[in-house]
Amino acid sequence: MKKRCMAKKGYFFLIDSMLALGILVIGSFLVFSAYTKVPSKQESTILSKDVMDFFTSNKLKDINNEYGGVGGELWEAGNITNAENTLLQQVGEFYTGNNLGIAEKFIVNLTENIVPQQYLFEFWMDDVLLHPQNPSQSHIYSKGNTSVLIPSKKIVYGFLDEETGDLFGPYTAEVLVWQD
Repeated sequence: MKKRCMAKKGYFFLIDSMLALGILVIGSFLVFSAYTKVPSKQESTILSKDVMDFFTSNKLKDINNEYGGVGGELWEAGNITNAENTLLQQVGEFYTGNNLGIAEKFIVNLTENIVPQQYLFEFWMDDVLLHPQNPSQSHIYSKGNTSVLIPSKKIVYGFLDEETGDLFGPYTAEVLVWQD
């Protein structure tokens, strides 16, 4: 009779240990799944550097863009005259000539397929916001409440007119990237 009573105690401890294991597994799952929503600093850093590198390492003659490339809309209108300029130098020329609207549209056209939709970015030239010139309230709110805001800076300078030797710059160009 005593043996039968001991066997029932074994079931109680087995069921109790299975419930405890289930609670630990569910608790661990909830704790570790909470960390998946933290924005990645590394991705924003890479994207910020990539956007700035795209502007500094590509020349106008090397891009195929209907708006800002050689033979494009800005070229035909006479707003772009030097195909040897890098994209960043061209933004610097627009900034020097106070063509901020053209600079913003140029930046938007060049980055529309580069920056993923879950990221937002700003393009600054010497503490003047070029893109977006008129940020929306959601843009401002998102920037103010992000936990990861990554800047990438470069110095831009160049010739306004090679024949006369007129120069522009040096200006500080900065790209800020964050996840929305």
